[in-house]
Amino acid sequence: MAHYGDELTLRLSAITDTRLLDDDQALTTFMRDLVDRIGMTVIAGPLVATEQGPPEKAGKSAVVILAESHAAIHTYPHLREIFVDIFSCKPFREADVLAEFHRLVGDYYVRERTLTRRGEEWPRDLHAAQQHWAALSSVHD
Repeated sequence: MAHYGDELTLRLSAITDTRLLDDDQALTTFMRDLVDRIGMTVIAGPLVATEQGPPEKAGKSAVVILAESHAAIHTYPHLREIFVDIFSCKPFREADVLAEFHRLVGDYYVRERTLTRRGEEWPRDLHAAQQHWAALSSVHD
Protein backbone atom coordinates (compact mmCIF):
# COMPACT_ATOMS: atom_id res chain seq x y z
CA MET A 1 0.00 0.00 0.00
CA ALA A 2 1.15 3.52 -0.77
CA HIS A 3 -0.15 7.00 -0.10
CA TYR A 4 -3.11 8.38 -2.03
CA GLY A 5 -1.48 11.54 -3.33
CA ASP A 6 0.50 14.69 -2.63
CA GLU A 7 -0.78 18.06 -1.47
CA LEU A 8 1.39 21.09 -2.09
CA THR A 9 0.56 24.29 -0.24
CA LEU A 10 2.45 27.51 -0.81
CA ARG A 11 2.39 31.11 0.31
CA LEU A 12 4.10 33.29 -2.27
CA SER A 13 5.11 36.77 -1.05
CA ALA A 14 6.87 39.87 -2.37
CA ILE A 15 5.30 39.35 -5.79
CA THR A 16 6.94 41.57 -8.40
CA ASP A 17 4.00 42.06 -10.79
CA THR A 18 0.49 42.05 -9.27
CA ARG A 19 -1.40 43.34 -12.34
CA LEU A 20 -2.95 39.97 -13.25
CA LEU A 21 -3.87 38.96 -9.70
CA ASP A 22 -7.14 40.89 -9.95
CA ASP A 23 -8.05 39.85 -13.51
CA ASP A 24 -10.68 37.11 -13.87
CA GLN A 25 -9.74 36.16 -17.44
CA ALA A 26 -6.00 36.10 -16.70
CA LEU A 27 -6.58 33.84 -13.68
CA THR A 28 -8.87 31.55 -15.68
CA THR A 29 -6.18 31.17 -18.34
CA PHE A 30 -3.49 30.74 -15.68
CA MET A 31 -5.35 27.91 -13.94
CA ARG A 32 -5.82 26.08 -17.26
CA ASP A 33 -2.12 26.53 -18.10
CA LEU A 34 -1.05 25.42 -14.61
CA VAL A 35 -2.99 22.16 -14.59
CA ASP A 36 -2.01 21.46 -18.20
CA ARG A 37 1.68 21.91 -17.34
CA ILE A 38 1.47 19.49 -14.39
CA GLY A 39 -0.40 16.93 -16.50
CA MET A 40 -3.82 17.04 -14.86
CA THR A 41 -7.30 16.70 -16.36
CA VAL A 42 -9.92 19.43 -15.80
CA ILE A 43 -13.43 18.16 -15.05
CA ALA A 44 -14.91 21.48 -13.82
CA GLY A 45 -13.81 25.09 -13.87
CA PRO A 46 -11.82 27.13 -13.57
CA LEU A 47 -14.12 29.22 -11.43
CA VAL A 48 -12.92 32.66 -10.32
CA ALA A 49 -14.57 34.64 -7.51
CA THR A 50 -13.91 38.09 -6.08
CA GLU A 51 -13.45 38.78 -2.40
CA GLN A 52 -14.41 42.38 -1.56
CA GLY A 53 -13.37 44.22 1.53
CA PRO A 54 -10.46 46.18 2.88
CA PRO A 55 -7.22 45.93 0.85
CA GLU A 56 -5.67 43.35 3.17
CA LYS A 57 -8.59 40.97 2.50
CA ALA A 58 -9.56 41.85 -1.07
CA GLY A 59 -8.56 39.63 -3.95
CA LYS A 60 -9.55 36.67 -6.09
CA SER A 61 -9.99 32.96 -5.54
CA ALA A 62 -9.67 30.53 -8.43
CA VAL A 63 -10.35 26.81 -8.30
CA VAL A 64 -10.38 23.96 -10.76
CA ILE A 65 -11.72 20.49 -10.06
CA LEU A 66 -9.47 17.83 -11.54
CA ALA A 67 -9.98 14.18 -12.36
CA GLU A 68 -6.96 13.79 -10.08
CA SER A 69 -8.37 16.13 -7.32
CA HIS A 70 -8.13 19.97 -7.26
CA ALA A 71 -6.04 23.11 -7.58
CA ALA A 72 -6.88 26.42 -5.91
CA ILE A 73 -5.28 29.82 -5.50
CA HIS A 74 -6.19 32.87 -3.45
CA THR A 75 -4.66 36.19 -4.52
CA TYR A 76 -4.11 39.31 -2.44
CA PRO A 77 -2.80 41.97 -4.84
CA HIS A 78 -2.53 44.72 -2.20
CA LEU A 79 -0.44 42.45 0.01
CA ARG A 80 1.50 41.09 -2.99
CA GLU A 81 0.72 37.51 -1.93
CA ILE A 82 -0.83 34.30 -3.26
CA PHE A 83 -1.88 31.18 -1.38
CA VAL A 84 -1.75 27.93 -3.38
CA ASP A 85 -3.23 24.47 -2.73
CA ILE A 86 -2.74 21.59 -5.18
CA PHE A 87 -3.85 18.09 -4.24
CA SER A 88 -3.47 15.20 -6.66
CA CYS A 89 -3.44 11.43 -6.70
CA LYS A 90 -1.18 11.77 -9.76
CA PRO A 91 2.46 12.77 -9.15
CA PHE A 92 3.46 16.27 -10.24
CA ARG A 93 6.62 18.37 -10.11
CA GLU A 94 6.75 21.31 -7.73
CA ALA A 95 9.25 22.99 -10.05
CA ASP A 96 6.58 23.10 -12.78
CA VAL A 97 4.12 24.75 -10.39
CA LEU A 98 6.67 27.38 -9.37
CA ALA A 99 7.60 28.05 -13.01
CA GLU A 100 3.97 28.77 -13.91
CA PHE A 101 3.73 31.28 -11.08
CA HIS A 102 6.90 32.97 -12.36
CA ARG A 103 5.18 33.31 -15.73
CA LEU A 104 2.15 34.92 -14.07
CA VAL A 105 3.78 37.31 -11.60
CA GLY A 106 7.51 37.46 -12.21
CA ASP A 107 9.66 37.06 -9.13
CA TYR A 108 8.38 36.15 -5.70
CA TYR A 109 9.55 34.71 -2.40
CA VAL A 110 8.25 31.34 -1.15
CA ARG A 111 7.33 32.33 2.39
CA GLU A 112 5.58 29.05 3.30
CA ARG A 113 5.82 25.61 1.69
CA THR A 114 4.38 22.29 2.71
CA LEU A 115 4.33 19.04 0.76
CA THR A 116 2.16 16.45 2.47
CA ARG A 117 1.75 12.80 1.58
CA ARG A 118 -2.01 12.33 1.93
CA GLY A 119 -3.78 9.03 2.57
CA GLU A 120 -0.83 7.05 3.93
CA GLU A 121 -1.28 3.34 3.26
CA TRP A 122 -4.20 4.03 0.93
CA PRO A 123 -5.06 0.84 -0.99
CA ARG A 124 -4.50 1.16 -4.73
CA ASP A 125 -6.57 -1.79 -5.92
CA LEU A 126 -10.18 -2.72 -5.26
CA HIS A 127 -9.43 -6.06 -3.60
CA ALA A 128 -6.94 -4.46 -1.18
CA ALA A 129 -9.43 -1.66 -0.45
CA GLN A 130 -12.18 -4.16 0.37
CA GLN A 131 -9.89 -6.05 2.72
CA HIS A 132 -8.75 -2.81 4.35
CA TRP A 133 -12.30 -1.56 4.97
CA ALA A 134 -13.51 -4.97 6.13
CA ALA A 135 -10.68 -5.13 8.67
CA LEU A 136 -11.49 -1.63 9.93
CA SER A 137 -15.22 -2.32 10.25
CA SER A 138 -14.59 -5.55 12.20
CA VAL A 139 -12.45 -3.59 14.69
CA HIS A 140 -15.27 -1.08 15.22
CA ASP A 141 -18.07 -3.68 15.58
